[in-house]
Amino acid sequence: MKVNIGTYSFGGIESYLGLGPTLKEKFQLIKSLGFDGVELLPVDLDNPVEDIKAWADEVGLEIVSVHAKPSEEIVKKMAALGGKAVIWASTPFNSTEEAIEVAHELDEMAEMAAPYGIKVGYHNHSQEFFVDKGKLLLQTVIDNSSKCYFQLDCGWAQNGGCYPPSFIRQNLNRFIAIHVKENSKVQGPGPRPASRHAEGPQGNPFGNVKELPLEKRKEILAGFQARMNDPEQKKRFEVQCKMGAPESNMNWQEIKNALDEQDFEAFWVIEREGFYDEHDKCIAEDAAYVHEHVH
Repeated sequence: MKVNIGTYSFGGIESYLGLGPTLKEKFQLIKSLGFDGVELLPVDLDNPVEDIKAWADEVGLEIVSVHAKPSEEIVKKMAALGGKAVIWASTPFNSTEEAIEVAHELDEMAEMAAPYGIKVGYHNHSQEFFVDKGKLLLQTVIDNSSKCYFQLDCGWAQNGGCYPPSFIRQNLNRFIAIHVKENSKVQGPGPRPASRHAEGPQGNPFGNVKELPLEKRKEILAGFQARMNDPEQKKRFEVQCKMGAPESNMNWQEIKNALDEQDFEAFWVIEREGFYDEHDKCIAEDAAYVHEHVH
């Protein structure tokens, strides 16, 4: 089984802002740590497609997907890179009605992407497991769409109170990918999420970061890091333990067994937001664990 990783794991928000190592440098490190493929961020696609493909080919990495709101421009780039999917890395919605709106928007995006051979997916965090009118918000999105797919972030699903193997089996053939993220606690989905119709900016704050001056990007990063020092925010990442640790509540083999019941193979993407050890060692151990323990 191939194991992929997102470039997000190499800097987090810093990566979204186009700061830190270059994409070529990240590709070299990703391959050296034992990965087979990579999931990109929108800022990564600001590099010329020819360069991205050459850098990936040079080290032997497959480009599987990108975390971005699907647009025709991004879909075309992923098709040129031989990618599989453009995955919307969440959007606000807080009710049954808003979940249905998101479902219809995803299907429209999927129709746009289909001629290019690219699938459109949606990536969850914990808040999508909030219950409205007796149903999980994410389940409402799945039930009201038919052309799009989903990337189940298993760690956030488990943290939000959902058991990933059961959720996969309830919705077979809807999961094009999973995010591999360890988890040690069930914290629940939290309060009712924000509305997609709330006042204020609703777009992707990282959509055009390369157009921002370097100092402005550094300012955004500093603000985010300050917010992450809040004790409530820290709790979200303290749940990420070593893969296979005694405190883990994840069953990766059973997740694989559930995915194997689909008619197609879902690709696996490791994503780290919390680190139990030195960064590169932690990520390399994640790749080794999946290769060695999931069959």
